Amino acid sequence: MKIYTVVGARPNFIKLDPDLKQTIIHTGQHYDDNMSKVFFKGLKIKKPKYNLGCTEVGEMIDKLRVIFRKDKPDVVLVFGDTNSSLAGALSARYEKIPVIHIEAGMRSYTDMPEEINRVVIDHLAKINFCANEEAGMNLFKEGLEDTIQTVGDPMFESFLRFTPIKKSKDYQKYILVTIHRETNSTPKFLKEFLKILGKTKEKYIFPAHPRIKKLLKNVPENVEVREPVGYKEMLSLESNAKKIITDSGGVQREGAWMNVPVILMREETEWKNLVSQGSVRLSNLDQLENDIINFKGAIVSAPSKNTNKRIREIIFNKL
Repeated sequence: MKIYTVVGARPNFIKLDPDLKQTIIHTGQHYDDNMSKVFFKGLKIKKPKYNLGCTEVGEMIDKLRVIFRKDKPDVVLVFGDTNSSLAGALSARYEKIPVIHIEAGMRSYTDMPEEINRVVIDHLAKINFCANEEAGMNLFKEGLEDTIQTVGDPMFESFLRFTPIKKSKDYQKYILVTIHRETNSTPKFLKEFLKILGKTKEKYIFPAHPRIKKLLKNVPENVEVREPVGYKEMLSLESNAKKIITDSGGVQREGAWMNVPVILMREETEWKNLVSQGSVRLSNLDQLENDIINFKGAIVSAPSKNTNKRIREIIFNKL
């Protein structure tokens, strides 16, 4: 079976199954080496056969369709809610190729771009692999019951390969910050956000996406802005942090699995179980300072193991 996997951003790279025989296409959505190449090296994933060098969805679709038409894969696999995943799913369906969606069924019920992407991909997919029962129920409500396969969270597989992590000399001496979502990527938000961080007595480490770094002005002395880091380095920063402030779907899960309190700069999250269990707190600029001081977090149960094995078995039995 010819399986083609479309990736383009950190959340995609870390879910790649190194034991699945697949042809990898990198759209180029994350073009910086610190956001891309470093993950393939760190995760020991084979290099992509194609690197499209695209950052726009329309261009991705055009180039992907040419490849699919030429190579004729049996199935196209995509992850989560990135623009690359949307482009991969649309291109495959245009070429009448079945789509497999891993991390399907997640819903925040907001109008953020990621939510639009994940809903569209779910409705294009032949098989929707869900990380939990709630995700499966979301798809059931949308009439997609025939596509649902609840298997667990594949990101936990990568996480387990590199944990536990040793304590560093800076253990719990800093708060880790990651911000990248569209709603939080405005000069106005970042100005107020940095102002709040500067008012506290904490030290902050902020590995900043190149797009975000360009917008950071008047950074307080207690905020250390760094270049993006690889997967293992990011896990180490998360594990050794006192707390994490993020808007990332992946980082909030990794922090919760490490029992590090996570302050999520969003109105809603698709990973509602982490909020209800108390490891993640939804926050905003008005309550951020209070959350930095007072939020303690809670211990959550880890996801089930062997997700990638279950996914492989279902793919080869169903298709």
